[in-house]
Amino acid sequence: MDDIIIRPATVQDVPMMQKLLEELAAALGKSEEIRGTESDLERFGFSDHPRFEAVLACAGPNAVGLAVFFYEYSTWRGFPGVYVQDLYVNSRYRGRGLGRDLLDAVKTEARRWGGRYVKLTVYGNNPAALAFYRQLGFEIRGDEVVLVLRD
Repeated sequence: MDDIIIRPATVQDVPMMQKLLEELAAALGKSEEIRGTESDLERFGFSDHPRFEAVLACAGPNAVGLAVFFYEYSTWRGFPGVYVQDLYVNSRYRGRGLGRDLLDAVKTEARRWGGRYVKLTVYGNNPAALAFYRQLGFEIRGDEVVLVLRD
């Protein structure tokens, strides 16, 4: 069995990150919807003012899992947290606890600056992901509806 390490992503990891995001889109049947590029990841994640952070699960030199997250602040809770934009583990590496490990790494990063919650969205037609998140203690907020205003 491969030894897997969880670590923060660096700018050198951008090609692997892009590959994993494309795998995620394909797994969701949404390959045609992915528009982000390696250049976008580099510009928005690894500049002087990054808009997101990421952690990777690596088996040797290869990334096999990814969590992309950014900071947010809840006026209702009165403290900051993180929003996990993407969480993905390559199908050959599922069942080893890597999704949980990636989320734990996100929580550790968030705690360093006072983050006290993790928020994410799951597709309603992905019952396996929904069951996974519920098992970890995530709660469904049935009173919220996600809306997107596109430029």
